[in-house]
Amino acid sequence: MKKFLKRAVVITLTVAMAATMMTGCKKKKKDAATLVVGTNAEFEPFEYVSSKDAVIDKYSGIDIEIIKKVGEENNKTVKIENMEFDSLIIALNQKKVDAVIAGMTITPERSEEVDFSEPYYTAKQVMIVREDNTDITKAADMSGKKIAVIQGFTGQTVVEDDLKFPFEAFKKGTEAVTELKNGKCDVVVIDSATANQYLKENEGLKIVEDNEAFESEEYGIAVRKGDKDTLDMVNASVKKFKEDGTIDAISAKYAAASETAEDSEEPSSEEGSEEANTEE
Repeated sequence: MKKFLKRAVVITLTVAMAATMMTGCKKKKKDAATLVVGTNAEFEPFEYVSSKDAVIDKYSGIDIEIIKKVGEENNKTVKIENMEFDSLIIALNQKKVDAVIAGMTITPERSEEVDFSEPYYTAKQVMIVREDNTDITKAADMSGKKIAVIQGFTGQTVVEDDLKFPFEAFKKGTEAVTELKNGKCDVVVIDSATANQYLKENEGLKIVEDNEAFESEEYGIAVRKGDKDTLDMVNASVKKFKEDGTIDAISAKYAAASETAEDSEEPSSEEGSEEANTEE
């Protein structure tokens, strides 16, 4: 009887182990078909939360569209993990995400921690000031002013390392812009595309450029150091999308959407007259 029980236990354990192994295989297969991507959805028009034009779950933007295309090109479902910008590379290296796309500038410092895809977008830093500000016409004029930057963004690096000016860092661009509108700071240093978006959403602001102080920068998709399979996959897709115009079309789509939204908010006087005439 004991021998029978022992055999029964062995058989049960064997079956359980086999089931566990099968479950593990299935899970591995499922994970292999999913690309988990980290982002910071506070960087419109590149990545932001939207209930109207969501691309993946509740997220939209140029970067979100690009990474979705990468997934489709490689038969993978893309899952977005939204987190603070400073946590993205940490999460990547801790294997919590497979890649990062977040308007992330390729820099020598970051390249020591991660591998970047070839660049998919070229941008530059600009200054946002209030329309009545005549003191700041170039980067050097920020000396002695209250400067706001976004924590972890290239603007912070430029102000801190290149210009050596004191600043206050905010976790969100909206917070910095609100600070500017309320007169609590004099200038916000941020990416040009995002700056243009904030101007469309906030009256009374303008952009100041300084091409000598702010050099062009390139965005890349980050993967873990040594993850050649993911890097090769991403690079092949990015190269194709650059050559066939897919990335240009996505960028143009969001630029057009912004312009349309801006136009629809303020109807022309002629349109107002026509509506008035129709009502009469």
